[in-house]
Amino acid sequence: MKSSRLLIGLLLLGAISASHAADTKPAAAPSVDSTFVQTRTLPGFSTPLISHGIMRFDPTHGFHWEITSPYHYIFEMNGKQAQEQLPDGSVRQLDPDQTPWLAAVEHIFISALSGNTGDLQRYFTVKVTPQGRGRHVDLTPKPGPMANAIVSIEVTESAPGHPQALVIKETSGGRMDIRFSPAAKPAP
Repeated sequence: MKSSRLLIGLLLLGAISASHAADTKPAAAPSVDSTFVQTRTLPGFSTPLISHGIMRFDPTHGFHWEITSPYHYIFEMNGKQAQEQLPDGSVRQLDPDQTPWLAAVEHIFISALSGNTGDLQRYFTVKVTPQGRGRHVDLTPKPGPMANAIVSIEVTESAPGHPQALVIKETSGGRMDIRFSPAAKPAP
């Protein structure tokens, strides 16, 4: 369960940033700051788990995923360092040597954030559909470890770098639907 939650978090970062893969010219990695509502359905459970939280990414501080309700969980990754704070308050450092997929997944997401479509297309079939406002990006994992856990990832954006919705379909039959809202700016 722990590695599944972490993999889903990392895939979330990749999916949000994958929309930038439609641009063939590498660009600076964008910053994202939003709140989210996540609805998680699992096979065998009739009631979905609904959680709320915040997500931030910027090239300097890395990725921050925090569930604030109904429990508290934090996952942070910056470069080769990753850690999670579990609901009981304990903090666990994630060692890249113990989790070799972490470095590979991070490489995929940094490539996506920088617009490096070659690297992204090495792992996913990427389909971008322009919409009246924004675009829809479909990612289908190519055969390999990621395809063992994920069937597809869909991202809907209001504009490049502005995710509105994310759907991750898992091979287990589980599904994660996430709706994003821009984070409130503090009053001056």
